[in-house]
Amino acid sequence: MTALRIAVGFKVTPDYEALRPADWARAATGHSAHGEAVRYVRRVFNVFDEAALELALRLRDARAERGLETSLVAFSVAGREADPFLVTLQALGYEGARVEPDADLDFAPAATAELVAAATRRLGGEVLLLGSRCGPGDTGLVPFLAAEALGRPNLPGVTAVEPAADRLRVTFSAGDRALRATITPPCVLAVGNALVSMLRVPTLKDRLAVRDSVITTLTPEDLGVDVPAALSREPSALVGLETIDRSRAGVVVGGATPGEEARALYEEHLRARLERI
Repeated sequence: MTALRIAVGFKVTPDYEALRPADWARAATGHSAHGEAVRYVRRVFNVFDEAALELALRLRDARAERGLETSLVAFSVAGREADPFLVTLQALGYEGARVEPDADLDFAPAATAELVAAATRRLGGEVLLLGSRCGPGDTGLVPFLAAEALGRPNLPGVTAVEPAADRLRVTFSAGDRALRATITPPCVLAVGNALVSMLRVPTLKDRLAVRDSVITTLTPEDLGVDVPAALSREPSALVGLETIDRSRAGVVVGGATPGEEARALYEEHLRARLERI
């Protein structure tokens, strides 16, 4: 295998660490983790997808040192919020594409996987890298379902990928152990807690070189996917979301001195409990 094409599916998510409890409550009433309640929160790469994107770049570089040709394509099932991220990836050497689902695919792993598999067929890619999970509420099923739709083996918990002649040497986690397997593409690799989790930053020169590049936009119709029908085949349907109240009740013990506070604590709160023991 001299030439290899690698496809990486990624997702951009709200920066959940920037959300307040009130934002989560509004998201729950909207039945979506990416709805109106988080519309104005800045977007970031899903952490596992970001690791997958960097692993693909490192695999390309390692193959180039051996004189092997590698092409990269990155795609996202998303709206225009993914465009700035695709521009960055183009500056790093990826071809960029976006699949517009025209539907809310939160909590819909089967429909999402159908689009991912169809996009991989259209864009090409003997190796498909996906993040193992994506944000709160994610099922982690998309890599498995996409592999099934493509008819390819899937290796979960991937932490590193290296070239090995015409094959790939893949390090992955199995329980509390790290294992290594040598596999032959085509395959689907679900990236977990990789040692390399941060995507490199393109230079200004790299960005200027792709400023006129076009992002390929695909629709479900282009890919031959009926999204409403795919959603109707979901094995489970979201009924509702609710926040969990993790606050704790507390009282303020009064007293002018530590001794008085200790006596008040004993008389008002501890004495009755101790007598029942």
